[in-house]
Amino acid sequence: MSWIALILTLLLEQVRATPSANPVYAGATAWADKVARNLNAGKARHGGYGWLLVVGLGVLLTLAIFELARSWFWLPALAVDVFVLFFALGFRQFSHPITQIQTALEQGDLEEARRVFVQWRRATDPDFDASELNESEIVRQSIEFGLLASHRHVFGVLFWFLILPGPCGAVLYRLSEYLARHWNRPAAAGDLGIPPDQFGQFAQQAYAWIDWLPARLTALGFAIVGDFEGAAHCWRHLNVDSRPNVVAERTLILAAAGGALGVRVLSAVDTARYLDPAAHDGAGLAEPAPEALRSAVGLAWRAMVLWLLVLLLMTMASALS
Repeated sequence: MSWIALILTLLLEQVRATPSANPVYAGATAWADKVARNLNAGKARHGGYGWLLVVGLGVLLTLAIFELARSWFWLPALAVDVFVLFFALGFRQFSHPITQIQTALEQGDLEEARRVFVQWRRATDPDFDASELNESEIVRQSIEFGLLASHRHVFGVLFWFLILPGPCGAVLYRLSEYLARHWNRPAAAGDLGIPPDQFGQFAQQAYAWIDWLPARLTALGFAIVGDFEGAAHCWRHLNVDSRPNVVAERTLILAAAGGALGVRVLSAVDTARYLDPAAHDGAGLAEPAPEALRSAVGLAWRAMVLWLLVLLLMTMASALS
């Protein structure tokens, strides 16, 4: 049933993308802000209590609804799976903006590409400014932001959806990723985000543990469906901590994607900091060009097809055993 739910959700999303403004997102944000306002005393342990209230309660509520639906019939349980996945997955959230940016650049309209990119980024970073970015940097950051979004909205969700019963894993991953960002972003005037104190540390570390294996599977998927030798070369020469760490996992995904595409996806600063010069030269990474945008979307699509095929084979093997 998991495979059927995923296929139905992906088809539904192609017909109607998940709206950015919807009651599910609004409710999760309001609950996270209320928990933070009441529990934030500036200590990491308070953030742990808050994390359990938001993520733990969300997972338990989802499990209760799923089990109730399954006790009636398999069809209501499938409907619960699809409903949760529709709001947890989001392939179009990055593929369509990248396509729009590429079209604008191919037409020579850099300002339109910049406008689309800024609108896309400000959905999660209201203060983002791209006025100083040139074409190459807009392309690079679009690929970077898009591939990270594909991991956080598709591959990470997919992994935990398959690990935990029903759609609980999808809820666990999406809420964990959201709190790691929302409770650690700088405070702004009139913003409900949490000030940079210790309250958000638990959420960030919890997400790092939850994302440790999915990040490596995403990097492996990019390597398999792209230039495997290039991705493996960059992965092997990456200087990051192997322990769960949000920065390390982000860097690993982008380094492997860059090697798979043959394009520098990491920023110049991160390339110098985390990637040996031998890796950049040996993998033949080119500077970002507009054509790389199409390649990045194709890489994500092929990786998704790969994991769907793996899931299908696992489902068939389980049915035959």
